[in-house]
Order: sequence, then structure tokens, then C-alpha cells
Amino acid sequence: MVYLQKAALTDGRDVYEMLQRIPPENGFLNSCYQMAWEDFPKWLAKRVDRSQGIGLEDWQVPDTTFWLMDDGVPVAFGSLRHRLTDALRETGGHIGYAVDGTKQNRGYGKALLGLMIQEARRMGITEELLVTVHPDNTASRKVAEANGGELRRETAELVYYWFV
Repeated sequence: MVYLQKAALTDGRDVYEMLQRIPPENGFLNSCYQMAWEDFPKWLAKRVDRSQGIGLEDWQVPDTTFWLMDDGVPVAFGSLRHRLTDALRETGGHIGYAVDGTKQNRGYGKALLGLMIQEARRMGITEELLVTVHPDNTASRKVAEANGGELRRETAELVYYWFV
């Protein structure tokens, strides 16, 4: 059974190892990729703080990190921004996500995005949600469309899907 788990200070090596199998690509930045295990607790603490709006730069907004778990095993992760700035409406959106490279093509991306949309509503984010995708990322485009994303804009750099 798949479910979301919010990042916590108690997350361990299983999460860390999953993050090492997700290189930054297609616009999604995994800042933990190739990080030493010893640095992981500090990275994790920053992620937890950011969800509470602690330690943000002037240009940042609170965002919450989630792991997609399948029977207790982390298989993907996503980040949910609590609100958008004008800049994030152009380049980032509300939700970013990536699937463990060894777990792709199993429906995890679709499940993760769907659960993150539900979580956004539970958190009280009532505005339309934006997900941006690189135009050549066919898999992510299909994930957005399978979750009811409405394609409203497309540029050479990004495709903009909105979720009501």
C-alpha cells in the first residue's frame, strides 16, 4: 500500500539511500544527491524547518517534503510549496516530485502527485495548484494529465499544468 509520510528528523538510511538514486534532472533539484551520510541529518533538519517557515531566505516560501512509501519502503519524494510568489508562478509551481530511479515506470509518480494534491487540500491550500514540467518530460506530462491537470500554457522551457 502506498502512502505519504512527512519528512521527519527521525528519517534514516532508507530515505537517504533512496535520495541517492534520484539525480537532479528535468528541473527537479534533489540537493541531497551525492551528499555524505554524515550531512544528511542537517539537510533533513533544514527540510523540516522549511515546512514551518523557519530559516527561509527572503525569496523562499514554506514547503513541506514528503516521502512516498510503499509498504514502509521509500520509493519517491516530493515537495509542496504552501503558496506561490510571482517568480514561482513562472518557474516552480506548488509541487515538485521525483521517483527513485530503480522504481520508475510502476505508477509511483501518478500516486505521489495525486496524494500530494490531496495533502495540499488537507493543509488548507485552497488556490489552484500549479505543476510545471519540462516539455520533453513525457512521463511527467502523463502523470500530470492522469491526475486531472489542465494544460494552460506551454513555452520552450516549461509546460504549466493547473489543478482545481
